[in-house]
Amino acid sequence: PMAGYVPPPGVYFWDTFLLYQGDRPALAANLVIDIAQTAWFLDTKVFGGTFGFFATIPFIGDRNSVPASITSSSGITWPFRRSAEIASLADTDYSAVLGWHAGDHHWAFSLTGFAPTGNYDSSRFVQTGLNRPALDIKGAYTFLGQQTGTEVSGGLGLTFNALNTATNYQSGDELHFEWALNQHFPFGLAAGVGGYFYQQLTNDHGSGDTVGSNRGRAAAVGPLISYSFKAGAQQVDLSGRWFHEFAVENRTQGDAIFASLAFRL
Repeated sequence: PMAGYVPPPGVYFWDTFLLYQGDRPALAANLVIDIAQTAWFLDTKVFGGTFGFFATIPFIGDRNSVPASITSSSGITWPFRRSAEIASLADTDYSAVLGWHAGDHHWAFSLTGFAPTGNYDSSRFVQTGLNRPALDIKGAYTFLGQQTGTEVSGGLGLTFNALNTATNYQSGDELHFEWALNQHFPFGLAAGVGGYFYQQLTNDHGSGDTVGSNRGRAAAVGPLISYSFKAGAQQVDLSGRWFHEFAVENRTQGDAIFASLAFRL
């Protein structure tokens, strides 16, 4: 929601709690993530727009399970599931954002760099990082009717992944699209529907690639709700989102639930 809108100059804080549960053949994944974001938007115009910086610091608890088996001395094989879990800092990212406003129309462009600050070990099947830097370029647009309260938002981005030096495996470049249709009401409530589409554009490669092209794809859709209110002089925004994934290839398929708190510092 409000993907193309940048707020007035100032310092802002967001905290998002994310639950994700998904699976694919031979893997069940359960993630609990807390994502803290701080942004500073300058009071100086850049190319006629508002310029700002974001820092995103996620903390992840990851619990996965995979099928395994053990064979007794008598030759009987017993299947079971092997589980492991970890909790630590994940990969952080840092963004530069530039946005413009013209009545009901809002645009924004962002450049984001991902740092491999997560806890990664190639011998584990649970991770809180990808052990690779990456770069994302994204453009977003929001129409918000000042008279009707109707919002239409969309964002399109490309992610370029570098090599995982621990495995000599390089993931392909990725396209992602996010959208939202919302109705904003005068008393601070907004409700609607949104979703995302992810498609890997180029093959995985590198000397450590033993699985081939492995192009991933996922789509999701679900309800959105938010509420804005004042606590004294402080404006506070609460929001929730639930996305159900479908049309998935070479990724886990599941459900993601977000709960966010945002306010100006």
